[in-house]
Amino acid sequence: MTPFFQSDSLKFSYFNFIKEWEENPLICVKSSGSTGVAKEIFISKEQMILSASKTIDFFNLKPETKALLCLSMDTIAGKMMLVRSIVGKWNLTISEPNTNPLKEMNEEFDFAAFVPLQIQNILDENPDKLKKINTIIVGGAPISDELAKKLKMNEITVYQTFGMTETVSHIALKKIGKDSEKHYTTLKGITVSENEEKLIVNYPEMFEKNLETNDLVKICAPNKFEWLGRADFIINSGGIKLNPEQIENKLSRILNLSFILVGLPDHSLGTKLALILEENEDFSISKKQLQQVLDKYEIPKVYAVVNSFNRTESGKINRRQTLKNIDSTNWKTIY
Repeated sequence: MTPFFQSDSLKFSYFNFIKEWEENPLICVKSSGSTGVAKEIFISKEQMILSASKTIDFFNLKPETKALLCLSMDTIAGKMMLVRSIVGKWNLTISEPNTNPLKEMNEEFDFAAFVPLQIQNILDENPDKLKKINTIIVGGAPISDELAKKLKMNEITVYQTFGMTETVSHIALKKIGKDSEKHYTTLKGITVSENEEKLIVNYPEMFEKNLETNDLVKICAPNKFEWLGRADFIINSGGIKLNPEQIENKLSRILNLSFILVGLPDHSLGTKLALILEENEDFSISKKQLQQVLDKYEIPKVYAVVNSFNRTESGKINRRQTLKNIDSTNWKTIY
């Protein structure tokens, strides 16, 4: 079924993908680049069809499902929405991948995929439009505690996805918002284990060998796990190991703005915890406020403000590049 396009450029991108899909056994996608340099990965059409079928089966999505694609078609997330529409024989609407794709729309959809930044903006501007979508998946980055609260307040449930380019989109899902869950549940036929807290994915239909990752997890059952963060981002500050993603979740309870935590070289600690805020020149917070939600060693020492975070095409914040762009004179002491 030919999709509905919001612009000629989207139509051009779609038919470029269809041409590649029809002519090549392998499809080229780029990794997100959030933990290093983005790289090209070639994935077989059979793998993409398998992944698409698992999602379709999980949500029991029927032919002629009315779906919305508002992600870049250059990313694995965008390409997989296209593949799902082909495999499932969906009626697909393709819109520009901007920060609020529903702003000019009044249609109702059965299925849609977003990144957290889009969900945040839609909740701020058009929450009722989000309620017109039966099933919503969100990926590209974790949903913060603050965003989860907003979803719950608006009585909206979304499915946070867990996956990576190498796993051909998501391998597990968990509900967030109105009906929240603590643990991810894997799709049918996929099991998980861990080695030194790092996730290992057993996906025999997709891979001959288990896939070892840098994701820190707590295994709850062969098909359930709690995600703790990325091992790549762990900060060793004075011998104390800090998980910035876990601390960010705590901080989101009192900071209703965009921010990240990173490690900054320090002559006494080796590395100190630093806070980076996006577009907020009036930031002011006391040590006492931070102590309400953070443990002693989790309190950042300094902060800096940037006009905008460096992001990947999938919407993930590129921590390393964002930190690299900050001049040393821009850091201010918190306490």
